[in-house]
Amino acid sequence: MTELGQPINEFRLTARLVKKDAIRYTPAGQAVLECQLEYSGNVNEAGIDRKVQMQIFAIAIGSEVQNLNQMEIGQLRNFEGFMAHQSVRQKALVFHITHISI
Repeated sequence: MTELGQPINEFRLTARLVKKDAIRYTPAGQAVLECQLEYSGNVNEAGIDRKVQMQIFAIAIGSEVQNLNQMEIGQLRNFEGFMAHQSVRQKALVFHITHISI
């Protein structure tokens, strides 16, 4: 929680784009692009370096769709966003991308 007592849901990841679907549109007309990101690197956990490799399902809605769609498979970028359940019925976590930078 922040000093104000508000919960925080921020997620940042430097990752490679390994898969992207075609752009689709919600019934409200919002552009949506689903993709898969891959992270590989070292992190420090309890004073010990640990090699981490993972893939994560991600989605962009709205303004970041075009930026994500222009990326080539294999490109490395900094992604920012938040985590949420895939849907009300599916509890798998999905990274919602709100910003992409080099």
